[in-house]
Amino acid sequence: MVRMKLAWLVLLGVTAWSLPGEAWAGDPFENVPAEEVSRFIETGRANRNLEQLVDRSGWTHDELRAGLQKSYEVSLRSIDRFLRSGTGEKFLRFVTSGYTPRSANTNPSRALRSAIIEDASDGSISALGIMEALPVDFSVSGNLSICAQQVNVSSQQRTSALSFYLFLPACLRASQNVR
Repeated sequence: MVRMKLAWLVLLGVTAWSLPGEAWAGDPFENVPAEEVSRFIETGRANRNLEQLVDRSGWTHDELRAGLQKSYEVSLRSIDRFLRSGTGEKFLRFVTSGYTPRSANTNPSRALRSAIIEDASDGSISALGIMEALPVDFSVSGNLSICAQQVNVSSQQRTSALSFYLFLPACLRASQNVR
């Protein structure tokens, strides 16, 4: 009986992750540290959890490796001003609506803003840099979507946790002068 329940839970987990447009708590992204993403960028090799995310992202290995390490020049002052504006706070709420800290005591917008500011302190930002600067672990907690709503990508790419990071630095660079 216990084995049967376990088998159903495993099957449900596999099925739930593959549903388009939805991400579920307990997803493989929770078990992918920034060090694994860095190793993937450098070597092209991924552990099992990261490989699942790569396979379900809608992107090729090469596209992900290039996008996750792509650096964008930014002004720390402009990024900080944007993120503290009403528009920036709305942006942070939107991008953290389906991707939040695992700690219930952490404000998602503040945690992500902190990581963005830390990564932008040298005048550039990247997906990997933001991941490495996150003060707490984040996990997928609901519907996840990229910040670049106008970009024409597949529904699989639009809702991928890896796509969230691929587009985040570009969206920030484009928004840094918005108030």
